[in-house]
Amino acid sequence: MENKGIYTELENDTTYDHVIKYTGLFGGVQGITMLMSIVRNKIAALLLGPSGIALVSLYNKVMNLINQSTNFGISFSAVRHVAELFDVGDEKQVVDFVNTVRTWSLLTALFGMFVCCVLSPWISLWTFKNYDYTFTFCLLSPVAASMALTGGEIAILKGMKQLKKVAIISVFAAFATLLICSPIYFFLGIKGIVLSLVAGNIAVLCVHLRFSTKVVPWKTSIRSISNIAKGVPMIKLGVAYIIAGLFGQGADYVISTSILRIGELADVGLYNTGYVMAVSYASLVFVAIEADYFPRLSAAEHDLVRMNHTVNQQMEVCVLLIAPCLIFFVVAMPLIIAVLYSDDFMAAVPMAISASFFMFFKALTLPVAYLPLAKGDSKMYMFTELLYDVFIAVIVPLAFRMYGLVGAGWALSLGGFFDFVIIHVFYRLKYKFKFNFAPLKFYIIQFVLFVVAVYVALQMMVLFRWLIGITVLSVSLFFSFRVLRRETTLMSELKNKLGNKLNFRKGRRE
Repeated sequence: MENKGIYTELENDTTYDHVIKYTGLFGGVQGITMLMSIVRNKIAALLLGPSGIALVSLYNKVMNLINQSTNFGISFSAVRHVAELFDVGDEKQVVDFVNTVRTWSLLTALFGMFVCCVLSPWISLWTFKNYDYTFTFCLLSPVAASMALTGGEIAILKGMKQLKKVAIISVFAAFATLLICSPIYFFLGIKGIVLSLVAGNIAVLCVHLRFSTKVVPWKTSIRSISNIAKGVPMIKLGVAYIIAGLFGQGADYVISTSILRIGELADVGLYNTGYVMAVSYASLVFVAIEADYFPRLSAAEHDLVRMNHTVNQQMEVCVLLIAPCLIFFVVAMPLIIAVLYSDDFMAAVPMAISASFFMFFKALTLPVAYLPLAKGDSKMYMFTELLYDVFIAVIVPLAFRMYGLVGAGWALSLGGFFDFVIIHVFYRLKYKFKFNFAPLKFYIIQFVLFVVAVYVALQMMVLFRWLIGITVLSVSLFFSFRVLRRETTLMSELKNKLGNKLNFRKGRRE
């Protein structure tokens, strides 16, 4: 096991500089990953069209649902167990438990493939109202296995604080997927979707194994009874996570299949496009939540004052970063979709704009939502997740039936507000979490600016949309930059580094 630099992370660093540093690290990596995803989606949009994009979306949702229901939450629960042993500093215990994680990952991978094959006739019937796709879902079963194994390797690296490796792997995995999927779409079109998904997920797994086995070599077997027994506590912790995740994936699946039954396959593709633009791409700001924030929150959960400070601090950083991004997205949405997809997807623009409020509320909700996980309160976590997922699974199809794609977008935003309310109310009562009202003025200013941007994007002509939109974006950036400059030393450090570099070059010339 490589030891150099592994034990140098400071988990108790809760300054704004630390939060911004890791948000910047993973946000930057996600930016590169997103760029590759954009290229892949552009190629898919041109070669497959809305119907092809819809099939890719439906297949991915089914595989995510199967993985979520069969992986026993290892991708999440293993992080906490590995981290606890890693903090003790006992290398042998860490290696032993890594082998335990891998044993269970292998078992869940096989279980996922088995479930996918056995349930394929019913999955085909529930998704497409016929049995024509039974064999297709059997062919997709290696995707579920690859997801389970990949999740285990990511959990190992995160638990051992190998965050930079996780970031690098994300870039390589995205690049590998792009190289594999693009030629398949070009030569086979829609017929190559299954092959591209299988090959792409296997490639991602290989990239993760290439890096993770250098940290801890692969020495495990599914026949190891001791490894299976040692992993039981980890599985118990993951049960709550898996059930909650199953609710979420199930709601996503219900929404897609309901839209397919109410409308047609192209509508699913347009809905998925709008969702990706409004939620998936904007969510790169929140990548540091899972990688860096959760371990810090877990360390602070016994200290009420420190816990409240950690959550409110992360919330403020999320709003600081997401507000300008969302304003840019809604103002430039027609241009972005035209560039990233094609003119066939322009019907998704109003839906994406109307759904963008979801992400603003998410910035105020997600840091708080991790409290029951940090405290090991599985029942509360499952309860709040179930409330939200049932709400969203009912309201989005209903809104689509009544008002089309735009209605579905506003329903997503309403779901984000509903989640914000129930999380803050229940967790204040349960954990005595206190919302910090000090930055409330800033939150309100950013929200008002965002509302103006949405109104302009939906109601005004192109010229006024850009003129007013750029003005609003500039004001939002100014407020975020001013707070960041006040709360962190990163700006001064960057200025000093640039000044030193310029002085060094000047000295060399002289």
